[in-house]
Amino acid sequence: LDALGVCGGTCAADADGNGVCDDAEVQGCTDANACNYDANATQEDGSCDFCSCGGGAPASPYTLTVESAPAVNVPGNTIYRFYANLMDATDKFSAVYGNDQQNLVVNTPAGIFNSSFNASWSAAGINPAFLAFFPDMAEDSYATIGLDGPATGTAADPSLVEDATLVPTVSSYFVNGGTSLNVNTLTGASWYVLNTAANALPDASLRVVIMQITTTGTVDGTMNFQVFPLGVGADQQQISIDFNGTGTFTSGGSTGPNNACGCTDANATNYDPAAVYDDGSCILAVNGCTDATACNYDVDANTDDGSCLYLDALAVCGGTCAADADGDHICDDVDPCVGTLDALGVCNGTCTADVDGNGVCDDAEILGCMD
Repeated sequence: LDALGVCGGTCAADADGNGVCDDAEVQGCTDANACNYDANATQEDGSCDFCSCGGGAPASPYTLTVESAPAVNVPGNTIYRFYANLMDATDKFSAVYGNDQQNLVVNTPAGIFNSSFNASWSAAGINPAFLAFFPDMAEDSYATIGLDGPATGTAADPSLVEDATLVPTVSSYFVNGGTSLNVNTLTGASWYVLNTAANALPDASLRVVIMQITTTGTVDGTMNFQVFPLGVGADQQQISIDFNGTGTFTSGGSTGPNNACGCTDANATNYDPAAVYDDGSCILAVNGCTDATACNYDVDANTDDGSCLYLDALAVCGGTCAADADGDHICDDVDPCVGTLDALGVCNGTCTADVDGNGVCDDAEILGCMD
């Protein structure tokens, strides 16, 4: 019998007794609750990660919805509409963007439909007067912010800034088509509207349409956008969301287990009793004086231990002198003279000088022969 109990078998060892010969083990994470669970692994290698896919950083409340419908005037195509979902009627949508840190990616392997009657990269090029004659214009692929055509009233057509070295550029992708758009350079690209544009506000369903793609194939990628909560630019939020096909997608991802992650060390200042898996966020207590106005302030302390000391009237750290009214560096409660001693040592006296030290103020001396 070999190590697996097979008569005449060749397995020399099965050290962990899991029924797999040691030389045939596949190392990996074997815990199904882990983000990096490997169904093919036969032996745990200690690499399991429980917090990168769920329960780590909270997902943004702003989400992305991708809806689809069959194209009516472009046979065999599907129209994908992309909506940013906001939280409040006063939230303002600012921009869609991409750069070297946050890539804007749209994969359309079957290519996209571009109407020859819309020469613009945005919905601004869809002339309503032409739709009756060229209905496929309404099913064009374009970028937008809250518009299905040119801006009217207080709305504004989106503006575009882009790196000319991109292949393709945003404008080229939406005018000439392509199988993918990848905005990944330092300068990157962005289409945007100013805070004053009416179309920066969401519709009645709290949505803002930001892109339309018409294709015979599938869509997936990463969408990045910026929102001003309640219209306050200083509170801007930047959201990056992966998408694949249709559905509503969050910045927290739509796959993987949603583990309860947090600090599991009860001695930490941010201990989370609900956490099952430690995410490395624990902050251990450092006792000391945390009041920056104290003379023994500890810049490294995060837990105040009541040790703070303050300068007294004599500038002594932790001293007990309550007052030094005359500024003679003697505490008033032990000072025999709360005031100024004159040249004769008289408290608040008027003698300005006793040069010969004979105990008579110079201005009262009587000059004469004393022998």
